Amino acid sequence: MNRLSVDGINIISSPFKYVNANMYVIIEDDEAVVIDPHKDEEVTKYLKDVGVKKVLILPTHEHHDHTSGIYWYQENFESKLICQQETADVMMSKRYLHPMVISFILEEMDRKNGTHTLEEFKQSFVMKNYHADLMFDEEWAMNWDGHIFKFFHTPGHSKGSTLIIFDDKIAFTGDSLIQDWPIITRFPGSDHNKYVEYTLPLLQEKLKESYTILPGHGKPFVLGEIMKKGHIDVQFK
Repeated sequence: MNRLSVDGINIISSPFKYVNANMYVIIEDDEAVVIDPHKDEEVTKYLKDVGVKKVLILPTHEHHDHTSGIYWYQENFESKLICQQETADVMMSKRYLHPMVISFILEEMDRKNGTHTLEEFKQSFVMKNYHADLMFDEEWAMNWDGHIFKFFHTPGHSKGSTLIIFDDKIAFTGDSLIQDWPIITRFPGSDHNKYVEYTLPLLQEKLKESYTILPGHGKPFVLGEIMKKGHIDVQFK
């Protein structure tokens, strides 16, 4: 569990040990927002110790390294799950019960490193469908304890990928924008053309150079660090 301070906002970050995906937590009084949840007993203990009773769960997309801990926070807190419609549809489907994308990644990793991470993940994985409490389509906004969250559908990496902007200064981009990482548009449900033709222009429009980006993998960065001649510079895989 790590602590970040971004523009006066205190944020907890926690890496998912299997593929180093990032979970982020923001706390206000007895409520917390959990973005891209995975099971973390240290984070859970901390939330209970500081008096958190309610949790708002916000996945940036439907892949299991960003959603596998939903059940954990639902079991430990009064919770509400909010996500993009495509993400909600996938999480209610039969195919969601089989974590193909993360299994493929871990299998490749094990083959390269001689490890057994996939087997460890399978033993810990909880097979479960999720019903969203609230779904949105292309964009939506909400007030949370005096803070403004804005949501924008950003397909390409996955069908339900979502950009989440917090108080017009922090952006949670999931796997749709990561510094020094290529954007993966070759998974099932990915769409390279949608990313190039729709999502990249939307990111260009909605994000400001001064925004702090909290990505689904890797370290936080300021958007301006990956811009060239006023445009967001991305690579693909």
